[in-house]
Amino acid sequence: MLLLWLICGFVLVSVAFFIPGNQAEVWPNLNYAGIAALLYLLALVGYAMRKPFGRKAQIAVWAATFVTLGALGMHWTGMDATSHWQQKTLLRIREVIGRGIIRAEVPESLLTVFDTFHHQKGRKATLQQVFLNHYPGAKAGDNIHKPHHEGDSLRVYVSSLSDTLVALAAQEMYVKGRELSFKNFNGRIGMVQERFTLTAKGVRHESEN
Repeated sequence: MLLLWLICGFVLVSVAFFIPGNQAEVWPNLNYAGIAALLYLLALVGYAMRKPFGRKAQIAVWAATFVTLGALGMHWTGMDATSHWQQKTLLRIREVIGRGIIRAEVPESLLTVFDTFHHQKGRKATLQQVFLNHYPGAKAGDNIHKPHHEGDSLRVYVSSLSDTLVALAAQEMYVKGRELSFKNFNGRIGMVQERFTLTAKGVRHESEN
């Protein structure tokens, strides 16, 4: 009988764990498994404490069971809240870092073009021509960012290119921005995106998401 109870408990908790399906967030699966384990333990205690155990023994065991389960429940919900807080905090830190990298790197590349444009001698090339001298073959829609390391998820797209204007959309591939419904330049939804526009007067910056 003990083996049967163990098998039933294992099957019940395992099935409950997979009810929410495969997803990046594991806590829904753990919560389902936890509820299944709770129901299983209550049933097990009820079965184990049936007669011939006396009423006092039953009350004592049930009281100890509820106190223990209550403490475990508080610990469980505390871990759940802490892990979500840590996740949100890490994402906010990653967002700040991502924006910092974008705001340090992208304007510098455009200011290099700006400087070259204004220090031309003789017949002056257009902004587009100067930009193409720095980024040969670049056209609207191209990503001109060269990754600095394997995990570099930054993309810098040429969103507009003309004789008088160069516009870049700098986007993080895996870092959420302020609006989760925002449509990014490359079709993704809700990612960090900053826009930089270069004209003969300088660089204009707009934080889009």
